[in-house]
Amino acid sequence: MIDLIHYLTNAPWESFVIFFLSIIILIFLSEYSYRNDFLNPNLNRKIIHSMVGVAVSFSPFIFLSNIQPLILATTFLIINLFSYKKNKLKSFHNINRTTLGTIFFPLAFILIAMLFWEYKYNIACSFMILAISDPLSSLAGEYIKKPHKYNIWKDVKSYEGSAIMFLSTFIILMLFSKFIFYQFDTLESFLAIMTCCFAITAAEAMSIKGSDNLSIPIAAFFFIEIFNIVSKQNFIIEFSLIIILITIVLFYFYKRKHLSLDGFLSSTLMAGLILGFGGQKYVLPIAIFFILSTLLSKIGSKDLHESKNGRNANQVFANGGVGLFLCILNHFFQTEQIYYMFLASIAAANSDTWATEIGKLSRTRPKDIISGQSLSRGESGGITIIGLLGSISGSFVIATIGCFLDINTSYLIIVFISGFLASLFDSILGSTLQTRFILIDGKTIKEKKEQNSYHYSGLLSIDNNSVNFLCTLSAPIFFILMYLIA
Repeated sequence: MIDLIHYLTNAPWESFVIFFLSIIILIFLSEYSYRNDFLNPNLNRKIIHSMVGVAVSFSPFIFLSNIQPLILATTFLIINLFSYKKNKLKSFHNINRTTLGTIFFPLAFILIAMLFWEYKYNIACSFMILAISDPLSSLAGEYIKKPHKYNIWKDVKSYEGSAIMFLSTFIILMLFSKFIFYQFDTLESFLAIMTCCFAITAAEAMSIKGSDNLSIPIAAFFFIEIFNIVSKQNFIIEFSLIIILITIVLFYFYKRKHLSLDGFLSSTLMAGLILGFGGQKYVLPIAIFFILSTLLSKIGSKDLHESKNGRNANQVFANGGVGLFLCILNHFFQTEQIYYMFLASIAAANSDTWATEIGKLSRTRPKDIISGQSLSRGESGGITIIGLLGSISGSFVIATIGCFLDINTSYLIIVFISGFLASLFDSILGSTLQTRFILIDGKTIKEKKEQNSYHYSGLLSIDNNSVNFLCTLSAPIFFILMYLIA
């Protein structure tokens, strides 16, 4: 066995051909089984999923370079996209629910392998969890006679399935612990494994349409790496306690209806990732944004963009997703400019939120930022004088955090301006590209389609969350442009 692995390691293109043909054969067998009704379609699909996942787990030890694995993954991503669009490979796609799992699987591998190929054990463990724990969880929900079901986001899950997900993930992490947590004592290993299990199980529970094939390996990979980071700082126990404290605080906000259940889970995962990869200088700005924006939401009428159960996962990632990405990016490719870009992104989110919340206090109707026409309160693209002052204040508050972190004042000015400009950009997008619907009375305009309404303006694919995401994405771009000019 060792001789075979040694041979494959020194013959990457031969290994490439073996992997490629093996997967093609598995696909052929899956189709043959489906057409001849040998196995239940879901069970058939899970078996192929597990076999490919286990093979992927071994790939970092067979291929010294990520070139061949990336070519393989990209090839099958294209094949799966084509088969999904054309309704081919029926054993993968003709099941009793809509799923993009066969597309998310190679996409997850591409994202991780492209940037982190040297983290071999992290990759192996992450995809082993996807290969074993994920299908076991799914099968439990399907084959237990009366599972206790719940619905966090859109897909229905079962408590039994989540329990098996947690337990099997725990076992896999235990087996890998001497490779991924090799310098930890018993307590530290236990804390790391338990935290990773909770994070990975939450990532699976929130998934929709097969997105767990993306969220599980990414959550596993990053949380494993986080504990290696905090281990070097002798901070594992303190980190775990802080995560528990953050979870309690966010759970309080969930119970107070400031967060939906999926919003609570996604906020907890995001907080853990930002704390682990960035530390307090990254956590502080986003914590201040969340707390102050939540308090401001009590001013005036309820935020028209927020669901009745509080901020959901889409809204959480729309406001903080870019910041999270920049935080992780700065850990692996450290440069001080990335932190300023992070601050600019959070400044944009705060600026836009404050513009909305403080703008509610305006006694005059908002005007469209493009046409200047009067709009109804809460309508996209509208601005008021007091709302603009709120926008300026929101960006300023986040920028001033840098004063306590010994950051160059000139950079903080650019952060402040970037956040404010991004808020204006948000209004421009709201006026031009964001989808809007009009009721049959011909007067009332809504951002979401309701009964007796039809499309009025904008692109159907761009909703308020999309606009917020583009707002937080534009701020780092504004920062880069002004940084280069300055």
